Amino acid sequence: MSDHTPPFTLVNSHQRRTFWIGGQRQSIIAGEAETNGRYTLSHSLIEKGAGASEHVHGAEAEAFYILRGELKFTIAGQKKQLRCGDFLHVEPGLAYSFDPVGAESAEVLVIYAPAGLERFIAEVGIADSNDVLASREAALRSVQDVTSMKEAATSYGLRYPPRVGS
Repeated sequence: MSDHTPPFTLVNSHQRRTFWIGGQRQSIIAGEAETNGRYTLSHSLIEKGAGASEHVHGAEAEAFYILRGELKFTIAGQKKQLRCGDFLHVEPGLAYSFDPVGAESAEVLVIYAPAGLERFIAEVGIADSNDVLASREAALRSVQDVTSMKEAATSYGLRYPPRVGS
């Protein structure tokens, strides 16, 4: 720890930055500035039909802890279903995708290590507001604008392999 690193960081809930990205509502709880670059912690709400297509993180390990609902992962050619209380750690370089299953949306804590991916979320995401109608519109726009999200992803070390048959 350097002389400039505080021994602890407190982030109150009102300090969260929330964005819609690819149909997911991501609230950044802590990122580079709060963790000295060690990790990013995000709270994600994933509606039915708003999972993540197959992608690869070049630098970050990613971990998922399911708070509510279920997610179906396809990872390294295997299918895995996570339910409330389940945890999944994914090393960098592994291709995977996920989709919510069941009637309710999935609520997930996500860790990216090292930190930095929150910059991508802030750059391509659409800021969420406290207004319900504006939030719904942002969610829809984030799904419609997935092409520009994927284009920006490469500068953050994210790759979206072409789909077979595309």
